[in-house]
Amino acid sequence: MAKTQLLLVCLALAAPLVPATASAAPLPATSLVLSTRSEMGMYSSTTQLTCEPAGGRHKKAKEACADLATVDSDFTKLAASGAMCTMELNTTKATLRGKWRGKKVFHEETYSNPCVLHVNTGSVFDF
Repeated sequence: MAKTQLLLVCLALAAPLVPATASAAPLPATSLVLSTRSEMGMYSSTTQLTCEPAGGRHKKAKEACADLATVDSDFTKLAASGAMCTMELNTTKATLRGKWRGKKVFHEETYSNPCVLHVNTGSVFDF
């Protein structure tokens, strides 16, 4: 009888040490470097973005992560906002590289000017 009680006490004390199973596994790490560069050499800008949780040096990290999540990190598939841009020719290249949910990614696209870039990429390249 004493052995049974001792066993029950030991089991009760050990129960909190066994981790509870999580309902959903956390997503693998996301760390991206985003850059824009004017082909005419007028400007260049780079920032770092992390997601899940959103952070890094991107000024709109939460919005950018949400936008990228809708297209599984391929910013070339983002829906255009429909805003109007001037017809200025200032070719601008946007580049995304790093890891998206643990998978290496690289996307690059060239736009006719910075306005067209922002219209087509939402908050992703708005840094």
